Amino acid sequence: MTSTAVRRLSEVGMADAAEVGGKAAGLGELIAVGARVPDGVVLTAAAAELTVDEREPLLRAAADELGAGPFAVRSSGIAEDGAEASYAGMYETVLNVSADQLGVATDRSISSAGAARVAAYTPASHGTDGRLAVIIQRMVAPAAAGVALTADPITGNRRSTVISAVRGIGDRLVSGKAIGDEWIVVGRDATPRRQPEHALDRRQAIQVASEARRIAAARGAPQDIEWAIDADGTLWILQARPMTALPPDVSWDPPARGAYTRAFRFGEWISEPVTPLFESWLLTAMEDRLHVLLEELLGERDPRPYHVVVNGWYYYSINWLSPRVFVRNLPGMLWHLIRHPRRVAGLFPATVRHSVPPLERDWREDLLPRYRAAVAAAEGRVETLPVTELPALIDELADLAGEYFTSIAALAGGAFKIEINLAQFYRRHLASSLGGSHLPLVAGLEPPADPGRHAVVSLDWWHAPLPAEDSAATSGGRHASVVEARQRAEKAAFQALASAPRRLRAFRKLLADSQHLASVREEQVPHLTLAWPVMRRAVLRIGESLATRGVIREPDDVFFLTRDEALKALEAVDGGHRATTIDVRVRRAKREEQAALVAPLMVGRMTRMMQSVWERLPRLVGAAPSDAALVTGTPAAPGRATGAVRVIRDPWEFDALQPGEILVAPLTAPAWTPLFNRAGAVVTDVGSLASHASIIAREYGIPAIVGCGDATARLRNGMRVTVDGATGNVEREQESEGTDPWEDAARVHAL
Repeated sequence: MTSTAVRRLSEVGMADAAEVGGKAAGLGELIAVGARVPDGVVLTAAAAELTVDEREPLLRAAADELGAGPFAVRSSGIAEDGAEASYAGMYETVLNVSADQLGVATDRSISSAGAARVAAYTPASHGTDGRLAVIIQRMVAPAAAGVALTADPITGNRRSTVISAVRGIGDRLVSGKAIGDEWIVVGRDATPRRQPEHALDRRQAIQVASEARRIAAARGAPQDIEWAIDADGTLWILQARPMTALPPDVSWDPPARGAYTRAFRFGEWISEPVTPLFESWLLTAMEDRLHVLLEELLGERDPRPYHVVVNGWYYYSINWLSPRVFVRNLPGMLWHLIRHPRRVAGLFPATVRHSVPPLERDWREDLLPRYRAAVAAAEGRVETLPVTELPALIDELADLAGEYFTSIAALAGGAFKIEINLAQFYRRHLASSLGGSHLPLVAGLEPPADPGRHAVVSLDWWHAPLPAEDSAATSGGRHASVVEARQRAEKAAFQALASAPRRLRAFRKLLADSQHLASVREEQVPHLTLAWPVMRRAVLRIGESLATRGVIREPDDVFFLTRDEALKALEAVDGGHRATTIDVRVRRAKREEQAALVAPLMVGRMTRMMQSVWERLPRLVGAAPSDAALVTGTPAAPGRATGAVRVIRDPWEFDALQPGEILVAPLTAPAWTPLFNRAGAVVTDVGSLASHASIIAREYGIPAIVGCGDATARLRNGMRVTVDGATGNVEREQESEGTDPWEDAARVHAL
């Protein structure tokens, strides 16, 4: 063997990269740190430039050196696998090569260099060395293979190892032909996120992660590692390269003890980092009012803080679910149960129907008229009041908004509990004969008569509301088909229960309650933001005053002040004093950076009770997570739809959605309603059955899944997926799909 032309992998390192390429040099470094790498040699770049006849004796010598095949023949580009730019996959790999086919396989790898040079050429890559070396290794016959990333590529978490795995050779995974299993390993805790192939068990996932982390520690940076486990259970490392373009490594630890989520109450209305003024003024005021009323009405005294902000993102406390808080609140709740049993009945799905009449009466006859009157009065005064009196106006409306939100939590929240009862009844008594789910039974209801005069983009009042559009008018004939599907589903259910009169009577009552409350929810929820335009105008008048006096540069900079900063500056200006200039450009820039983060749904530490409640909620309304799902969430509107993914994060991207595409969004708000006329289905990061996406998707007759957590990060534009609104799963496109999801659902119920 000519040592300058063919070298053992164990003898090379990064210092030899100009001769053997980045991949071969990396394999040599892996061997040096003790990784189990398949035995192999590398034909240097100089040897690769020899003629076929000149290479032949070198290849024979390599085969003699390594023993009987088969072999894997892999290219090693001189510019490949560097930390700054990875060229992984640009050159060709040939597997299961016999000794007498080494020449052909080597020629294929070398000829791929020309195509790679063309593909890699950009102004930035001009001058890149397109030469390559060729690696010849003994072939591993894997029982399982895959990739281990020693940092989460979506969240940037450096403490999490993400493992993808398939059975057999890993080329199906690398080529994208299979999505593979996915394991998340943190320390010695391994959790399967997806298991269509069941390629690994928990012990093997931990083994792969431990070895990957050891290699990353030796290399001093997060690594993208290809691995294989053979039939004997031996773990082999096939390649390692630095991970590129990782999100920043930020901590999501909350500043207070306990557990917090952005998937409940106020959290499910907020899908981006909050602006300081909104968080410290309107949001806090609404939250405080909610908790005062919860104590007054139910005896529920929740621990502070009610929320935390982590990396700019809002998280609502669920620490009221802890056993300690429950025990502390029990005497007060029992006292209220004795004095006002119908109010307390709304806490529990089994008794919630008894709380509905007084709650609905209070909302219709008192709260909504009072809220409307206060907003109308504020609209008449907001332009004429002295600027110093505007904070009191905002406080009054914020307090009413908090009271209105409490009514939503009780009444629209009651609709969710009633729907849980309907879903359980359906699964217990109807699913076996009719199939499908309960969802068509609570869709196609009468749309609200008063959609409002404006449509908010987000709960954060930094966003200007848009003119409202009548969703019933823009849905065309789709709503009529949903009504027909509901009626067929009702008829099928009645027929299925005809032989059990008592059960049929119970079902009719439950269905009537569910449909009534679903209609109430559709009517009630949009009015929450009645006060937003006038509050926003009051805030901007304060901003105009502060900008005129030089406190801030532009009027809308006021949204990046805290409430205390704004009021102190306003007080100083009113008193004739010089207020300190506040430059919010750093805050604006920071918020833009934080908006690019993938915020987890939950931060902090949950108790077992919290964990149990949280995991059960989606299943109560029919969620059936699939091993093959790319993302899962709460089923919100029935049917199946297939199409290309379109991720939309804000109104400036609305025009990008094409007819039939799958709308994937952080959440949707009333200003997003026109998109439902184009979307084939809707998938959101946050939301519940009471969220805008759920309500409007049912009205438009398109499948919807809400509360997926990180759908906007995991689903990419152009991916072909199938959305199953009955099970809560988003999977890769299947070969055969129905044409109309609502017709498919109706046919199921008509069988």
